[in-house]
Amino acid sequence: MKAGIKIIDIIRGTKILEKYDVLKSTANISNSNITTNRLAQFLINIKHNNEYYKPLLTNFDNNLILEKPLEVLKSMPIIDKKTINENYTSVFTPIKGRKNQKKKTGGSTGSPFYYYVDSEHLSWFWAYIYFFWNRFADFEPGDPFITIAGNSLRTNNRRIVEKVYHGLQNNYFIKGDIIEPSMHIDYEKTNKAKILYGYPSSIINIIKVKPEILENITNLTAIFTTSEQLLPQTRTAIESAYKLPVFDMYGANDGGILTCECQSKSGYHINTHNCFVETFTNEFGMSELLLTNLNSISFPFVRYRVGDLGKIDFERCSCGLGWPRIVELKGRTRDLILLPNGNTIHGSFFNNVFYRHPLIDAYKILQQKDRSIVLYLHIKPPGEFDEISKSVFKEIIDSLGEVNLSIEKLSEMNPTNEKFKLIESHAI
Repeated sequence: MKAGIKIIDIIRGTKILEKYDVLKSTANISNSNITTNRLAQFLINIKHNNEYYKPLLTNFDNNLILEKPLEVLKSMPIIDKKTINENYTSVFTPIKGRKNQKKKTGGSTGSPFYYYVDSEHLSWFWAYIYFFWNRFADFEPGDPFITIAGNSLRTNNRRIVEKVYHGLQNNYFIKGDIIEPSMHIDYEKTNKAKILYGYPSSIINIIKVKPEILENITNLTAIFTTSEQLLPQTRTAIESAYKLPVFDMYGANDGGILTCECQSKSGYHINTHNCFVETFTNEFGMSELLLTNLNSISFPFVRYRVGDLGKIDFERCSCGLGWPRIVELKGRTRDLILLPNGNTIHGSFFNNVFYRHPLIDAYKILQQKDRSIVLYLHIKPPGEFDEISKSVFKEIIDSLGEVNLSIEKLSEMNPTNEKFKLIESHAI
């Protein structure tokens, strides 16, 4: 069944299966030396080939880069999407003979961000996806799987090309702007699938709208969630409904990072062949991730501020993987709430409050420009709303002090396949 992946490799100029075999054979080996060597070679490559980084690296000879790549890296400026857009024509320096592919983010920060990734990056990225699925769900490349999500997990907007690509992957993609009873699902395909992959909100919503799907996923071994923050309540709801283990994945295609939980749920294992991860203390005093994409040379992301908060744990995991893990992954830096006294808190504060109330199975937080906060709570059963909302209100006020806070009912958890924004603040 790997024939389809081999065809994709030929068409796209990738080496997914080759990289997958490397990961399988080196999985339990600590690869810190491999990562620093890859970092050194990456810095040398962009020093000689990239118009933006040539002047920044010109004073570092190759021997010094090979000897002290971490020190050289830390001398490079921190960049973000704004920096890249302002220097786009010099950052994007195509290399003859090295294939690249145009991508874009979903525009969750206000407008789409267009960038390029090299085929080498795509090879490692998909190899890691297959590796994680194999290690935690006995999945082999070419096995059938289901994806249920919105545009961020779609291949492109060309329907025929997308259909062929998903067919070669053996991926049954369930899409649609709105999840509704009339949508068609091919249960012959769902019954063959080995894993389910997609947005947590979509995975939950589809069984609310099409409950019969639970009787037509007889071959599934696990569920992998991505793109949205996976709340403890949502994980419990998915595991309870599907009777399958859930593994959360965190990634950012532009920064080159792809991570996955293992059975211990003690952090997200980092794809160190493709991404070097640092942390720094940002302007809010929080630990924020910096990403260096080790295989995107035509369009480098160096010390890239992707906007996610977390810390790094280098201790070997109990599952046997020797790769470092991201721990205390909290979500985006933009998920901040501004208090009346001028202090800020991260939206994850509310997670802890809500988790103490098992009947809250979804929420949304909206802060207006005047710093007032509206909590939208979805409570099951609905008859418990008044009592629980009063308790939540008191807990938050006791912790935060004087806050203009109101609580309303969340009528629908997330009826669409778009990413579900838990927190939306217009005050920062």
